[in-house]
Amino acid sequence: MFDTAEVLLLLLFIVVFYLYNQLRITRQRFFSIERKIDCLLEEKGICFDKQTYVPKDVLMAFNLGNKLKAIRLYRQHTGATLKQAHELVNRLESN
Repeated sequence: MFDTAEVLLLLLFIVVFYLYNQLRITRQRFFSIERKIDCLLEEKGICFDKQTYVPKDVLMAFNLGNKLKAIRLYRQHTGATLKQAHELVNRLESN
């Protein structure tokens, strides 16, 4: 009837199809969550720089040389710890 290679090929096709479908569903969920977050940020008046994913006022404070203000603003916007905010400012500085 069917030899082993044909059965394995059929199973492989089913697994690949299943994984592709799961990836598609996950992508749809991700984009939906991303749109919701964008709406929430827009409602709160928080604008992010698309290249660094940092609030624009944090980036502006950093560019003006106000590192402490940038850290404080980042913590206010994101709820990050002092260490996380400091690491972010250091990454901005190294770029």
